[in-house]
Amino acid sequence: DFLLNIFYAIMVVYMPIYLLNYAHFNWSQVGLIFTIMLLPFVLLDFALGSIADKLWGEKEMMIVGLSIMSLATLAVGLSGELSLGLWALLLFATRVGAACVEMMKEAYLFKKIDHRDVNMIFLSRDTYPIAYIVSTLAASWWLAVFPLQSLFIALSLLLLLGFRPALTLRDTK
Repeated sequence: DFLLNIFYAIMVVYMPIYLLNYAHFNWSQVGLIFTIMLLPFVLLDFALGSIADKLWGEKEMMIVGLSIMSLATLAVGLSGELSLGLWALLLFATRVGAACVEMMKEAYLFKKIDHRDVNMIFLSRDTYPIAYIVSTLAASWWLAVFPLQSLFIALSLLLLLGFRPALTLRDTK
């Protein structure tokens, strides 16, 4: 939860700034890129849940999602000037990974808890505002020292921390 919400916080705040000021797109173009970028959340949720239930399991899907998220975010940080289509595709890939991680996190959580574990749900939901506070403070510090593009490289490396807990999951098949 926490890493996923840090990813969302950094991307929501700093990706529009990057696309506008460094990639030199206008708001209409950024809107189109973001529309395409967000399609995985609409198109993949049911398919990802089905794959996790029938083929791979939450653990494997979580690892795949983290890999896609991290690699695509690294590519964002290493990219130079790209066309609108390539930016849309690259950011689409980041959200394919994020949708996979989010879906597996939710599926695993709700398969493992029952009515006695309501505090686990609260803890899961509380990571959202905490991640936004932490990521804003950390990014402010980072950007005082390093260029904006490097923030995405750092984020991709931070996402690698998700592999440790993901590897400890026991599939619910």
